[in-house]
Amino acid sequence: MPDDPLLDLREQLAAIERRLNALEGRRPAPTPKPPPKPTPSRNLETLIGVHWLNRIGIAAVLVGAAYFLKYAFENNWVGPVARVSIGIAVGIAILVWSERFPQLFSYSLKVVGVGILYLSIWAASEMYALIGGGLAFAAMTIVTGSLVGLALRDRSEFIAGLAITGGFLTPVLLSTGTNHEVELFAYLALLDIAALVLVALYPWVRLLLVAFIGTLFLYIGWYSSYYTAAQMGRTIGFATLFFLIFSAAVSFRGSHTAFIFLAFANALAYFIELSVIVQRREILGRYAIALAAFFLALSFIARSSLLRAAHLAIALGFVTVAIPLELDAVWITIGWVGEAAALLALSQVVRPSTIFHRLGAFALGLAVFRLLFLDTFHPQHLLWNMRALTYAVTIAVFCGIAVVSARKQQIAVWKASVVSLNALALIGLTEEAWDFFSRGIVRDFAWSALWMLYGAALMIVGFRRRAPFLRWLSLGLLAITVGKVFLYDLSALQRVYRILSFIGLGVLLLAISFAYQKKWLTVSDEKVNG
Repeated sequence: MPDDPLLDLREQLAAIERRLNALEGRRPAPTPKPPPKPTPSRNLETLIGVHWLNRIGIAAVLVGAAYFLKYAFENNWVGPVARVSIGIAVGIAILVWSERFPQLFSYSLKVVGVGILYLSIWAASEMYALIGGGLAFAAMTIVTGSLVGLALRDRSEFIAGLAITGGFLTPVLLSTGTNHEVELFAYLALLDIAALVLVALYPWVRLLLVAFIGTLFLYIGWYSSYYTAAQMGRTIGFATLFFLIFSAAVSFRGSHTAFIFLAFANALAYFIELSVIVQRREILGRYAIALAAFFLALSFIARSSLLRAAHLAIALGFVTVAIPLELDAVWITIGWVGEAAALLALSQVVRPSTIFHRLGAFALGLAVFRLLFLDTFHPQHLLWNMRALTYAVTIAVFCGIAVVSARKQQIAVWKASVVSLNALALIGLTEEAWDFFSRGIVRDFAWSALWMLYGAALMIVGFRRRAPFLRWLSLGLLAITVGKVFLYDLSALQRVYRILSFIGLGVLLLAISFAYQKKWLTVSDEKVNG
């Protein structure tokens, strides 16, 4: 029987499979990966031994040395010159020694060393009179300059802040109790310029805040002790110089929130300083206008949108201040209304817009408050007078808000603006009726008639615009009118006016009821239309 080719092929495949199995059996098993070495844990014992004992030991040595020196001083073992020399040597040694430690602990030692140096120089000048005030001032300035050099070397905001703090403490420690305005403010200006240079190199926010606060406190301290009217021009000049330095610093690094805060604080502090010095309304108004122009110019060269918005807001804030300083009576209200309109218009095109929304609302609130409670009018003609103009301008702004909010479907803003404009319109018309009708009875009837007509007009607009909110406003006004007619007109008006009041109210209410019953328009769908 001939060999079967298929059978031979199967036998060959089986042989190949046996060889492969044999080879796999001799292959070494893959070596498993070694487990990761456990990272040494930073247990409490290590923390105590390496860090806490070290720092406690340093503190103990310093305290012991301080007590030894105190004991030596009390027993006159060491004279004044040696005391000052020891203090300076110890301060320098601590500063040098601090370079051997990690950053955080090194900073702590630097604070101690710098403090010892400043106190030693102060003692040499003030306690022992070993050196004059000028030499002590120069020595403290050298310490401050050395710290600035260390800050630049290490790029350390902390050391720079320590240097600036020491610089501002120098005139306090070496004060002689006499007036040296030019020397003091020139020194402060140099410190502020140094801070400005450092901020231009590095974004050290806190450094600039320290410089601003230090300058402000030293200025206040000098002013409360030494200022006289004869120094007005020179003092305004230095205050302006400080203001310009910090304005420039903010312009360099204006993207940080702290710098935005500093821009507002700098402007506010400067204007308060001017207000205290000048105390003349017309001159302060011109300063406010000049500052508004200054910050408006800064807004055009601002490097960030946030800083641009801040400068615009400050400029408009000074406009708000300038209006009552430069204008009189009702023109103050009109000026604030115009400013509110400008701010709210800017909020539609400038980002971020929140600050302009808030400032615009604030200015508009000021205007409305003044219009309702402070402004006095003596009109000679009905609706052709300054009161009608002021109300019309204010209502126009609220109308603009209503239109914009309706387009953006901002229902809450639209409702608030609609209520405000209708309330102002009704109050203004009521005041016009009060002044036009001299007789009290006719005036009371005119109020009822006016409110009924206004409520009817509001109802018609609510139907035509398919705005239930307007119709509810109309119903609320009509409810107030009903209360007045039944509770007041019934007893106070003469018979003719009483009859007219009741008939007019009844006809109006029947007409409105008829409109609802006929369902001329759908009254259930809310629709906002500006």
